[in-house]
Amino acid sequence: MAELISFIGTVINISIPILFAALGVLVMQLSGVLNIGAEGMMLIGAFAGMAGTWIFGNVWLGALFVAAVSALTGLLFAFFTVTMKANQTVVGVAFNILSTGLTTTLFRILFGMNSGETLTGFQPIGGAFSLPVYIGFGAVVLITLFMYKTRPGLMIRAAGEHPKAVDSVGLSVTGIRYAATMAGAVIIGFGGMYLSMGILSFFSEEMVTGRGYIALAAVIFGRYTAAGTLLAVLVFGAGEAAVYRLQALGSAVPSQLILMIPYVLTILIVAGTGRRSGGPAALGEPYRKGEN
Repeated sequence: MAELISFIGTVINISIPILFAALGVLVMQLSGVLNIGAEGMMLIGAFAGMAGTWIFGNVWLGALFVAAVSALTGLLFAFFTVTMKANQTVVGVAFNILSTGLTTTLFRILFGMNSGETLTGFQPIGGAFSLPVYIGFGAVVLITLFMYKTRPGLMIRAAGEHPKAVDSVGLSVTGIRYAATMAGAVIIGFGGMYLSMGILSFFSEEMVTGRGYIALAAVIFGRYTAAGTLLAVLVFGAGEAAVYRLQALGSAVPSQLILMIPYVLTILIVAGTGRRSGGPAALGEPYRKGEN
């Protein structure tokens, strides 16, 4: 029983960064903005979390710093995808590449080439989980209520499904997509911060290692609902926790094969559910007034 409880605790803890990232992707994509760049946004959030904590000497002030940096990241992403109407897949890939170079350079400038700098991150409450874990699960409920029980949530979903109808009633598709993209980027950035300042207490180059893509897969598997996304994230988290457990047990299976488990799981699930994911009708399609 103790082993099972320990395993469940590990699954929950390592799922939180992916959960935040997936919820951020969900908000953006429900508005019609395709986000392949979650990997890069998480990496920026992870770096900004450590840098902000180091600068201000407090992890929660660091979180505010992450929110500001991530909002600017979302603003830039929205400028290219919504205003400039660039190919959203290409922009996402470019963000991933840019974030790797940018965070690596800034990290080495601030902390040196071989820094072993560690900081005090989010601390457990009552010996269990830290506050962001509870915030993550609460966010699932809040996003569900917001999207389906409020007018702004309806506007976001309408912008992703029928942008022309939104425009016809005098609402700005551009403004809605900008707001959703910036909000989603902040949520994704906080997921990155939890990776560096929650699970770990430091930043390392390219530390996200595919979690942004797993978050995107979780949204597809979860059929674009917050509750379904949570379930998918926990499935992926169980796969990653199994990797750690197998490594700790000294399994005879080659370590390279063990490390592949979460990513193979991602590929299989996306391949099996991608066509019937129920994504927004206008997802990835720039809105051009008078044309769509």
